[in-house]
Amino acid sequence: MRFSIAMLFVSTVLMAQQEKIISNSVIDEAKVYLSGAYLERSAKTMVEAGTSAIIFSGLSASINTQSISVSGTGEVTILSVVHQMNYLDPEKKSSEMLRLEDSLGSLNSRRDQLLNFRSTLQEEQIMVLANKSVKGENTGLNTKEVETLADFYRRRLTDIKDRITDNISKEKKLNEMIAKIQQQMGVLQEKRNRPSSNIIVTVSAKQRTNATLKFSYLVNDAGWSPVYDIRAKDSKSPVKLGYKAMVFQNTGENWEKVNLKLSTVNPTISNIRPVLAAWYLNFYTPVAIQKNKTRSYSLNEVQVAGSVAVPDKEELMKEMSTTADFVQVNNNQLEAEFDISIPYDIPSDNKQYLVDIQQTELPATYKYFAVPKLDRDAFLTASVTGWEDLNLISGPASIYFENNYVGETYLETRNTNDTLQLALGRDKKVIINRVKLKEFSSSQVLGFNKSKTFTYEITVKNLKKEAIDIVIEEQVPVSQNKDIEVKIDETSGAEADPATGKLSWDLTVKPGESVKKKISFTVKYPKDKVLNNL
Repeated sequence: MRFSIAMLFVSTVLMAQQEKIISNSVIDEAKVYLSGAYLERSAKTMVEAGTSAIIFSGLSASINTQSISVSGTGEVTILSVVHQMNYLDPEKKSSEMLRLEDSLGSLNSRRDQLLNFRSTLQEEQIMVLANKSVKGENTGLNTKEVETLADFYRRRLTDIKDRITDNISKEKKLNEMIAKIQQQMGVLQEKRNRPSSNIIVTVSAKQRTNATLKFSYLVNDAGWSPVYDIRAKDSKSPVKLGYKAMVFQNTGENWEKVNLKLSTVNPTISNIRPVLAAWYLNFYTPVAIQKNKTRSYSLNEVQVAGSVAVPDKEELMKEMSTTADFVQVNNNQLEAEFDISIPYDIPSDNKQYLVDIQQTELPATYKYFAVPKLDRDAFLTASVTGWEDLNLISGPASIYFENNYVGETYLETRNTNDTLQLALGRDKKVIINRVKLKEFSSSQVLGFNKSKTFTYEITVKNLKKEAIDIVIEEQVPVSQNKDIEVKIDETSGAEADPATGKLSWDLTVKPGESVKKKISFTVKYPKDKVLNNL
């Protein structure tokens, strides 16, 4: 059986006399992964009777050979599929290259006109000077005529020189523009010189027939990453979450008017589950090391500690529609897939192109947090629920609050909590102050001990037009030495954690209201010792 298959393959190759090159296959769909993209293409062609080799040319050089799949419709049998690099045929000129060539041709033409005009002016200048010399030798002219003639030559020569100077200045500017265009063309030409590849499909047909061939493959130089917009109108409205994708590709071929899909899968990492090896313990036996001598070890002297699997490789009055309005989300057991129904152009330039995926309103609870000991600002946060079904991936986010851009944050979705915590930035309308009350702070020596008392007052003032909920965090020191005694004198009703010394107040502050809290503690320790962090 193996022999017959081998003979069939050899005979097929020998019979493949007819070749047909197809360079205009169409990308029907591009499924972009977090790393890599899966392209589906098709082409209609006439297949001659007998055995033919259909060559799909001008494809990306970064095709993953193992991922190639070919199918089709028609009275045709597919005999073999071969992938082949092509270092001879350069890529087709891009629209940008054609535009630059047109601009360069126009600039060169204008420069030639300037050079021709300057040559004419220089010849005229020579002729005027020669004529001046001839007239100067004519003694029959009176003084008035000489003055008139001299005035003419002066005006004419000045005009010629001014025109030549202006001509040189224009030529210089044209040369600068030409140099820039040539430099950009050089960059594009370097990209064009990259190799491409071919997929050769050997087919057999009993008679001349029409066929549609479909083929797909994975390319490596492509991918997408998530970015987000987080918008909150005020501290009582739901959060608007804009889910976007930055799509890039540098495969060597432009994607024009393709149906785009975005997948949350990364096919380039290993799918082999990790396996734990036995974890053996044994006593350590020191080994003497002798200079200039080598020592061999037997297998039973090597202890296995563990094993880790290594992977293979503002709203407008009426909001405008975005790509997110044309996205269908498909979920399966292993991935989420965003199917975008609007055709997209993604050039092969390694630049990032923004694609809207989803626009969602999520219920949110707002609260301020402040740690006056470290930072006197109040930080607004939103606790968002209902995010679990949105297929979010951790990524950077731009924050907008009350129609103002307030900064950047990072959306961390790899957690098991039902509530997503979003940092919305600093609010300058919440004033926080922390001062040490000197009249309630002291330092004294009692016998062999030194005693120090510290008292701080924290003030929160709300300048906003609505009440706010805010958590204030403070701390008192915690002793880890029996000779150091910490006594908490006052916390103004704060919730305390004895293990860490953390204090917190969960407050509601009305508009225009100021709330004051006080903490006081005393530290006693031997007077001959120094506490370096008190």
